[in-house]
Amino acid sequence: MSASSLIAKQTPKTFKAYYTPAYKSLVSHHVATDPSHPLYETQRRRQAEKKEEGLWWHATASADLAKSSCIRTWARRRLRNAVVDELKARGYDETGKFAKPKIVPQRADLMARVGAGRTLDLKGSLRLHVQAPLIPAKYLDIRAEAGAVIDALESATTNGAPRGYASERSAKNRSFYNPLAASAQPSWHRTQRPVAKSRQR
Repeated sequence: MSASSLIAKQTPKTFKAYYTPAYKSLVSHHVATDPSHPLYETQRRRQAEKKEEGLWWHATASADLAKSSCIRTWARRRLRNAVVDELKARGYDETGKFAKPKIVPQRADLMARVGAGRTLDLKGSLRLHVQAPLIPAKYLDIRAEAGAVIDALESATTNGAPRGYASERSAKNRSFYNPLAASAQPSWHRTQRPVAKSRQR
């Protein structure tokens, strides 16, 4: 299943996720594709000069979230920090590039990607738009939802299931938890269960 389909099945409460496998700025793309816009040339040039690598992602908030620009800025920063923390927990840097090659042998999903000749970096463009429930939400809950989106990206690349991290395990019984990838394929440590001996008749 594609990353777009997996992310579309996510139902986070604290933000909305928009993803495309193509590289484009989901914030200013409408400007870069509209020749009549006064900033068209500037945005088009910036987008053309940006390297198409890693994950292009943005955290955004609109005026309907709060009248105060300070609150909107704080909310965007809170969501961004949650995404960065979840990326780093999985071995990625802030741009979605894999930065911890030493842990590859310890993770079956990464070994599967290497064996299939696939990149370990996340790819495409992702926009996360803040929703009102993010303001009172616990930071751990925001991380859990952000982590589920990152896992969807990993699952599409690996064609397997996410392993599950502390922030997600603590959220499995909450209403926003989506066990999509967990049910798609067992994680590596679950496959190590001993085989029960058959009864003698």
